[in-house]
Amino acid sequence: MLDGLRDLIRDEDGPAVHVRGLTETFRLYHSRPSGIKERLYRFSRPSWTDFNALQDVTFDVGAGEAVGIVGHNGSGKSTLLKVLARILPPDEGEVVTRGRVASLLELGAGFHGDLSGRENIYLNGAILGLSRAEIDERFDEIVAFAGVGPFLDTAVRNYSSGMYVRLGFAIAVTVDPEILLVDEVLSVGDAAFQERSLERMRTFRDAGKTLLVVSHDLEAIGALCDRVLVLDRGRLRFDGSVDQGLALYEQLTRTAPREHDEEDEPGRHRAVRVAEAWLTDRSGDPIEAVAPGTGLLLRVRVHAEDDVDACSVGLRLERGDGEQLHETHAAWHGLGIGPLRAGQEAVVELRLAANVLAGHYRLHPLVTDASARFAWAFGTPLGLEVQPTRGAVGAVDLAASFAVSDGPALRLGAEQAGQRDGVADA
Repeated sequence: MLDGLRDLIRDEDGPAVHVRGLTETFRLYHSRPSGIKERLYRFSRPSWTDFNALQDVTFDVGAGEAVGIVGHNGSGKSTLLKVLARILPPDEGEVVTRGRVASLLELGAGFHGDLSGRENIYLNGAILGLSRAEIDERFDEIVAFAGVGPFLDTAVRNYSSGMYVRLGFAIAVTVDPEILLVDEVLSVGDAAFQERSLERMRTFRDAGKTLLVVSHDLEAIGALCDRVLVLDRGRLRFDGSVDQGLALYEQLTRTAPREHDEEDEPGRHRAVRVAEAWLTDRSGDPIEAVAPGTGLLLRVRVHAEDDVDACSVGLRLERGDGEQLHETHAAWHGLGIGPLRAGQEAVVELRLAANVLAGHYRLHPLVTDASARFAWAFGTPLGLEVQPTRGAVGAVDLAASFAVSDGPALRLGAEQAGQRDGVADA
């Protein structure tokens, strides 16, 4: 109730969607008693870990904007739409929407399986704030768009997934909302329905209404939206032009960490092994996420299991999908480690720069023979997260800059340059 009153008194010239510092936290239970008897028997409280599905997300969407929201699975896209639809209350931050909100978030959401299609139209319309007379006025249009006329008096539990989506979408776009939230469910419909739906959303946008769409269909996002938000691990990584946003999304997808890393072969005897490795900035301070080009310091401590005359320490850089991007070894720079007696240790320092663009990467420290031809042992992979940067997409950072050496020049504003607020703070 208070949220609704706050929206009503909000400045009419303000954005249609206003989000500031939004954080949404869920509990991931490690063990949870299934009933009272088990709880009393174990006499312990369930343990859990807090998981931030959204972390300090901030953005505005103006009336008439069509905004695409992209990100890998689990990045927080659906959670964000549920908060905007007021299905979930924000744990922290401020969320304000101006005008009637209609949402199509999950297959069958808002439908009662035992009610007929006809009854669910009236139920959903009432939930969205329409009177019976207003629903009567739109009823024929809803049925015609959904194409469920012959099944109108059949319980919706007997509908196919495509019929569910068609009816839900027809209700959502026909009740004349000011803000429409659409999740990935449109991918369930057939090609003809998807085209009809995209055309209706274009009409909706051109009428000055606000549209937020979550989809993995990058072609549809590019055709429909004039702006993209990129979410990654619950954080807003980018807010700006469609081309740059989709390129960044593809880069983050390619570099997303694999679920399981391959371990060094267990049980194999190694003349020298990697005892420990740690990655810091050049000052020796721990890092979480860095900007492209940031100077880094990798320290590798090796332990000799046998006497060796010489060995080398190296590094392999991989994307999250396992593709190797870079490899270097001390031996290639004319530096060897040794001689080492059994039990003796040495620490090797490698100074490098994160000359890659946004994504998640892995650094594999390894020890080899003195020629760097044969790997003796690998250390535990170290994660490296590189934040997005303005004005570039791809795999590497060339530190490019532009200047007009001959002819007129002018400085472009953020929107002209294809960015709204540029890259969001990571």
